Amino acid sequence: MSLRLVEIFHQKGEPEDLKFLLEDIPVYEFWADKLPDGRMNVRLLLRARDVDKVVDVFESFFQDKERYRIVVLPVDAAVPREEEDKAEKESTEEPAPSEAQEATEGISVEELYQKISPSAKLSRRFVSLVVISSIVAAIGLLKDDVAVIIGSMVIAPLLGPFVGLSLASVLGDFELMKNSLPTVVTGAAIAVSIGLLAGYFAPSAMAFSHEVLSRSQVDFLFILLAITSGIAGAYSLTQDMPETLVGVMMAVSVLPPLVASGIMLSKHMPVQASAAFIVFLINAVCINLSGVVTFAINGIRPLKVWEAKRAQKALILSIAVWLLSLIILSCAVYLEQTLLARP
Repeated sequence: MSLRLVEIFHQKGEPEDLKFLLEDIPVYEFWADKLPDGRMNVRLLLRARDVDKVVDVFESFFQDKERYRIVVLPVDAAVPREEEDKAEKESTEEPAPSEAQEATEGISVEELYQKISPSAKLSRRFVSLVVISSIVAAIGLLKDDVAVIIGSMVIAPLLGPFVGLSLASVLGDFELMKNSLPTVVTGAAIAVSIGLLAGYFAPSAMAFSHEVLSRSQVDFLFILLAITSGIAGAYSLTQDMPETLVGVMMAVSVLPPLVASGIMLSKHMPVQASAAFIVFLINAVCINLSGVVTFAINGIRPLKVWEAKRAQKALILSIAVWLLSLIILSCAVYLEQTLLARP
C-alpha cells in the first residue's frame, strides 16, 4: 500500500474546519501546527490513491492561490504499520465515488502529471539526449553491434513525450499535448538527420550492415510487441513503479528505426528507409494507444466534473485517431512487405 504525506500551508480556516472537509476521505493521521508567520501547517498521512480527493477539496476551499500551498511527499515507510481499512473505519461513511472521482490504486493524477510533464517539454536536455542517443544508435547500427544499439534504447528520450501525449489525451489537457507533439517531431527529425549524416560519411559496407537492413523488415508482430510494451510501461507508471518504465518499454525500438531510416535514405534506398520509418510510426501509435487505454482503465482522469466531460471527449477522439492510424499503418506494412518481396 502506497502512502503519502500531504502538507498544506494556508492562512484560511482553523484546523477543525479543515478536518471537517476531510470527513469523507480516509486519513490515517492529522496534524496541525501554527507557523511563526501566522500561517497554519496541516499534515495528513493517507493513501496515495486519496491524494486527488484531498487536492480537489482544498483547491475548492482555498480561493486565493497566493495564500496556500499543497505539497505531496512520498512515504517510504510508516511505523506502526497501517492496516488497509483502518482509515476507512475511522472515517464517517464514505459515499461511493462517482466515475469521475474514482481514484487510482497506485498514484494520484497530480503526481503522475508532475512526473511526466517535464519530460514531455522540448528542452535543451531533451535535445541533448536525443543527439547522444542517436549517435550511439548510429554507431551500433553501422558496426552491427546489438549491445550498442540496446544502449541507445535505454536512454529512450522519446518515451517521455509519447507518454505525455497519452496522459494529455486522458486528461483532456491540451497544453500538455501542445508541449508533447513538437517534442516528438523535433526528436524524430534530429534522429533522422543524424542517420543521414552517419550514412553519408560511412562506407557502403557498414551502411548495409545486418542491423541497418533488419530495421526495414517490418511485420505485424511489431504491432503486438509495441502494444504490450506500451501497456506495461503505462501500468508501471500508474502503480508508482517508474524505475521499471525503461525495462518494460525498451523492447520497443523507437529511435534506432529513425536513425536507420536516415542511413538508408543517404544510400538512396527509399523503400527500405520508408519501411524503417513505418516501424517507428507503428511503435509510436501503439505506445500512445495502449498508454491511453491503460491510463483510462486505471482511473486516471480529472476529478472536476467539467474537466472530466472534456477529458472524456478527448479520450474518445484520441482512441479513434490512434486506431485509424494503426489501420492505415497496417495497410502500409502489407504494402511494404509486398514491395520488399519483389525480386
